[in-house]
Formats: sequence, C-alpha cells, structure tokens
Amino acid sequence: MKISCHIHKLYTHLRNEIEAIPSRFDNEGDVIYNIRNCIKKINVAGEVWNVKSFKKPIPVNSFIYRYCRKTKAERSYKNAVRLLNLNISTPQPIAYIIEKNLLGIHRSYYISQQIAYDHTLGDLFRKPPQDAPHIIGECIKYINSFHRKGVYFLDLSVGNILIKRQADGGFTFYLIDLNRAKFYNRPLTCSESVKAFCRLDTTTEQKEDILRQYASVSGFDYEDVIHHYNQHKEDDFRRRKMKKYHLKRLRETLSHKRK
Repeated sequence: MKISCHIHKLYTHLRNEIEAIPSRFDNEGDVIYNIRNCIKKINVAGEVWNVKSFKKPIPVNSFIYRYCRKTKAERSYKNAVRLLNLNISTPQPIAYIIEKNLLGIHRSYYISQQIAYDHTLGDLFRKPPQDAPHIIGECIKYINSFHRKGVYFLDLSVGNILIKRQADGGFTFYLIDLNRAKFYNRPLTCSESVKAFCRLDTTTEQKEDILRQYASVSGFDYEDVIHHYNQHKEDDFRRRKMKKYHLKRLRETLSHKRK
C-alpha cells in the first residue's frame, strides 16, 4: 500500500505525526460523525484536529479516483485553501492523506483544525437562542459574500455552517464539508445562488424568510429569487423521480434474470 501525504506549509514540522494518523485513526479519537464517512477529533502535538476518513469507494470509483479524478480528501483540502485565500472562513486545512495501490484508492483522509463553535445553522432553527433571527441575518450576509466572490457551495445544508460567537458580540461563520465547492471568476447569477438554498432542511415558512432576506441582501428581485427556487425544486423532483423509476426497472430486470 502506497501512502501519499500533502501537508500545509504551517504544519510541515509535524510530518511524522501527520503521517501516523491513518494508523491511529481506527483506535483513537472521539467520534463526531459516523454515517458513510467517519469524522473524529484527535489530539496531535497538543492541538485538537478534525480528521475525516472518507468511505472506501466502490471498485470502479476507486480506480477513477486513483487515475482520473481528485479524491474527496484532496478536493476538500484544496477548496479550503482557496476559500481562505478569498478571505472566506473555514477551519484551517492541515493535510490530506491518500492510501492507494495499483488498482485504486483504498482510504483517504482530510485533516483540519477542530473549531470550538457555539451553533450550527441548524441549531438556530431546532433549538434557537434568543438572538437567532439576528444570527440568521448575519449568516445570510456571509453566504452572499462568498456568492459574490464566485463560490458555489453545493452542500449548503444546515449542518455545514458552523457559528462561533466573538467577544465583541459579532459572529464568525465557517464552511465545512467542502469537497463539492465550485469556484467561478465572477459573482454567481441569481439562479446559481438560489439553487444552493435548495438543500437547506428548513420549514417552508423558514425557507421563505431566508430567501426574502437573501433577495434584500444580494440585490436580486424577490420574485426572480422565488421563481428560480421553485424551478430548481421542480427539476430536482423530476430527477429524483426518474432515478427512482430507473432503479426500480433495474431491480426488476435483475430479478427476472435470477429466475
């Protein structure tokens, strides 16, 4: 098994500790998340790091990630670096590690600083603090700021924005789960911006309020925002329906072949 490791220039002095993480991962650390991918907090050199181990890909994807496409770990790292270069806050990237052989990728890891945050965006809707409306408004400004810088964040879910209260009463917002971010050399269009909101898991009333505030902050016409949002939701519904139909037909075909 060959291991490749790319380390941020701020952490090259910890190369030995970083390269040891794959051997430590299964038996050490505190689990934060363990659905498909596994995320742990691990103590390294007196710091708490966030280590994400991506699910081992199926054979065909393993080959593709080995020879044709960047792994999710590499994309996460490079997207984090690009965000910070654009002055968009995300946990400091530390390294990515890829285990591979001639047939493909075995496992990959993305390592970043662990953020001591106070809320996720989802917390503001599920168990809202008293100042939740104000924080949501500031978060919408944050989202608009990276849209204006050409960042299209495909996984804009309520769990992927972390919120940290500052001593001066302000807030810092952090984007996480970065492997599907895209970057353009222009501000996002109204349609592109609104499409990102389709993944937010909120009530219809909450979503309408978010879109209304976003229209006000971004300068887009509210009617255009709603039009594009409804269009994207309809397109997404049709895609899901077609996918469900084709999966059903595939299962029926395989079932007939077994008989």
